[in-house]
Amino acid sequence: MATVNVVVDHPPERPEGNQAPPTPASLREGVREGILGALREDFDRTSGATTRSLALAGVLGVATAIGAVILFSGGTLASVHGWHLAFCAAAWAGILVECFLVVLLRIEGRRLSLGHATTLGLVGFLLAAALGVLCPHPHYIEWWSATRVGGVAAHFAGDPGAAFCFGLCLAGAIAFGASLIANFRSTSPRSVGLSAMLLFLLMWPAMILQFSNLAVTVFAAGTLGLSVGIGLGLGAGVSIDRLGRRAG
Repeated sequence: MATVNVVVDHPPERPEGNQAPPTPASLREGVREGILGALREDFDRTSGATTRSLALAGVLGVATAIGAVILFSGGTLASVHGWHLAFCAAAWAGILVECFLVVLLRIEGRRLSLGHATTLGLVGFLLAAALGVLCPHPHYIEWWSATRVGGVAAHFAGDPGAAFCFGLCLAGAIAFGASLIANFRSTSPRSVGLSAMLLFLLMWPAMILQFSNLAVTVFAAGTLGLSVGIGLGLGAGVSIDRLGRRAG
């Protein structure tokens, strides 16, 4: 029988004390400088974009607030109480700057759809402004009371009833339309609540200006109708979207 000899070649062993050549100091320093340079460049680019977004959000917020005061005051600033104008202008400016900043910087929360809720609030505010431009009367509650629905509410419940019906119908339509336009799909109670709060804060100053010279009970009824209408409108929009996703 033939004998087969198998020879296994082992790699040459490295003599003791013979280690890999160290990395040159110049190479290590070059890599370090390259990483730091890339980080500085990215930081400068991000800082510049953030600064531009801050400036743009400030300009948009203040300009929109001024336009909203002129629009919702009925075009006659002299007929509105001075502190009403100051409060509404400051409230709108602060809220709108923050909203535009969230949208421009694409800020999102871990548990809340902050960006989506803010977008929905801005869309609803734009819808309210569009309805204000289209309204044939500068004082919306007077126009509403002259309509059939508003007249019936005023006949049975007086001016507070007409104001409640006005806030309910107006806010419900705006919230429902905004939820569909903004494609609001979050069913989390916190996200829906945040959207409702933002929309209320953006619409309430308009009601303050429109109801500036009316009784407190009329203003309170309109505010209650505004709150209920926003909740119903958002709830209807979320429900319709949920049904559409199930059917699809």
